[in-house]
Amino acid sequence: MFRQVIDTSAAPHLTITQCMGNLVVRGMAERQLILQVQGGEEDVSLGLMEDGFTIETRTNGFLTCPPAATLTISAVQGNLRVEDLEGALTISSVYGNVVLREVSSAVLSATFGNLVVYGATGRVEAQMVRGNAHLRRVGGELVVGQVDGNLVVEGLRGGLEAGLVRGNVRLEASFAPGLNYELQANGNLRVRVPAGVGLRLSLCAEEGVRSTIAGLNLERHDGEVSGVLGDGAASLKAQVRGHVLLEPAEVTETGTEGFDVVADIEGLGAQIEASIAAAMAEIEARLAESLGRIDSERIRRHVERATQQALRQTELAMEQARRAAEREAERARLRAEQAERRWQRVSGWAARPRREPPTDEERLQVLRLVESGKITPEQAAELLAALEGR
Repeated sequence: MFRQVIDTSAAPHLTITQCMGNLVVRGMAERQLILQVQGGEEDVSLGLMEDGFTIETRTNGFLTCPPAATLTISAVQGNLRVEDLEGALTISSVYGNVVLREVSSAVLSATFGNLVVYGATGRVEAQMVRGNAHLRRVGGELVVGQVDGNLVVEGLRGGLEAGLVRGNVRLEASFAPGLNYELQANGNLRVRVPAGVGLRLSLCAEEGVRSTIAGLNLERHDGEVSGVLGDGAASLKAQVRGHVLLEPAEVTETGTEGFDVVADIEGLGAQIEASIAAAMAEIEARLAESLGRIDSERIRRHVERATQQALRQTELAMEQARRAAEREAERARLRAEQAERRWQRVSGWAARPRREPPTDEERLQVLRLVESGKITPEQAAELLAALEGR
């Protein structure tokens, strides 16, 4: 175990060029940079810049710094956790999971695991997330390029721009006047709307739109469902290949069909966070013990063995969480593809993004499918309901 303490300014710039293991960065009140790694001095490269430091670790690392520090991370081979930072945060590539807690603004280029954000006062941009993404209490605009799994957004105070979500989406936002929310998803969309907001809706959903919000009248025209709540000062535009559910934010959570995978993100995020926290707590505790009894070589060896064992267990838990997220994302994608293929197989037509009242010819086509025995009367009823946008 190697530990180094360096006095620094109140707002240094820190650049992590590479971390070959897991990395935890935490803001602390002292004007010090404290670096701890699992390994020896040869596993750390520390460079001095005019306005800060460059750091490279070849093993797991734990870094504390002043809260106002700005942090740039080029690559982390394992998992990353950052908490209690007021400075700007820029992350290029993380090959494991990412947990951000109580940060300012953040830009993430590529996250190959899951992304969990608990509290960000400014803008958050995630260009690519291979797993699931769960973002809570983002105070600024949220920009998401691509999420291969599911996306859960809770307590969003700014606007939303989501390029493509391959799984399901759940959105809870303030819908403040003047803000825009735009997204595309291959799965289902569930929107929880606070009471008294003004919101203009423009929704395209291949499997229909349903609302339980009192006073919201929806109109269907050329495959688009539109409606206005209050003065319509905020705007929500969405294109989804599944269905859309609009409900009041005050209703009790239920296991709504089609959103079971989305709910799983919360437990997965807690697992990621707990595993990383447990590993780093073990490192800190063992380090304190070894420093207090530095004269005992036997205890020092015992501490190192215990720390290595804890980190191995954590890495195993992280890998299991990552694989679970990949499986859930693939299931969501397959469900969307199966729904489209089912429509093409039964009707003989290509799936259309538009939903309008069925014509007499379409109704006759469905009846002929029943007569020929290709579908059952129950399936015909479901097909007609889908054509009507229900």
